[in-house]
Amino acid sequence: MTFDAETVAAWTDLPAAELRIQAQRLASARLPVDHPVWRYIRKDPALAAKLRGALSGLLTTIKGSRDEHMQRIWINAARTALSDKAAAAPTPAKEKPAKAKAPAPRTEQQAAEPVVVTRQPVEQPKAASSVVPMLFQQPGKTSGDLS
Repeated sequence: MTFDAETVAAWTDLPAAELRIQAQRLASARLPVDHPVWRYIRKDPALAAKLRGALSGLLTTIKGSRDEHMQRIWINAARTALSDKAAAAPTPAKEKPAKAKAPAPRTEQQAAEPVVVTRQPVEQPKAASSVVPMLFQQPGKTSGDLS
């Protein structure tokens, strides 16, 4: 579904139920933050407030539905796109990682020597048991009688 400025401008006069339907369509469209529709909505504070309310209403109506988690992600993304912070934050450019230096070439002597790496087995420390050990005895014997 495509959204244009004229259609979005008409949303200010829609009743709450119809605005909620339009908000659901807008959220499920998953438009990028810098899309012209989001810019238009952010310019109009009354429309932005109504749309925030409709998105909040959507969150309550999707509870328990089969697609609740997916729709919650879409609605939260739409709420983020509505905020002024989303518009003001520039997209960070990905920095290229520094290239690692190539290892120095090995000399003939180093190449002839085999490299042997031995690992010592690491003993795992045993956890202290919180259970007290018990000594079971036959009936009739005392603790001093351990034969």
